[in-house]
Amino acid sequence: MRNPPTDSRATARSLIEALPRPLPQDEARRADVVQSALLTSGLLNHSDLGHSPAVTAAIRDGLTSLAHLLDMDAPGHGAGRLLLLLLAERDAFTPHPAPDTAQLRARDAATALLCLAQWHVSDDQLRLLGGALEVHAEEARDSSTGRS
Repeated sequence: MRNPPTDSRATARSLIEALPRPLPQDEARRADVVQSALLTSGLLNHSDLGHSPAVTAAIRDGLTSLAHLLDMDAPGHGAGRLLLLLLAERDAFTPHPAPDTAQLRARDAATALLCLAQWHVSDDQLRLLGGALEVHAEEARDSSTGRS
């Protein structure tokens, strides 16, 4: 059974709050703090540390949760907003409307998760992001129809 979007939003907030600002520059240290944030948020269990499939699933669920969080500002558009924020960061442009602090923190968390994915995902990170956005769409649809 999937988590309702409201639970995912709480998980996303917990993940965002657990990430230090700024993130460490050293890749290994950054990976450690992102995994720690996944543990704090409940997306990852201590027994799953270092287990790439479990970490990958936690990253996907974290990205899904962040999309649900962004749905609060634009119902039904959280996934698109997350993707736009990530592209804007990568290509150095400002999306319209300009993101607020909460959206920037969600983007930063997503970026941190995708950086961690480099250590655990054998596929390309875009597939992982696409899978997370697909899960988001299914959960949002299920939530709006009352299914779980």
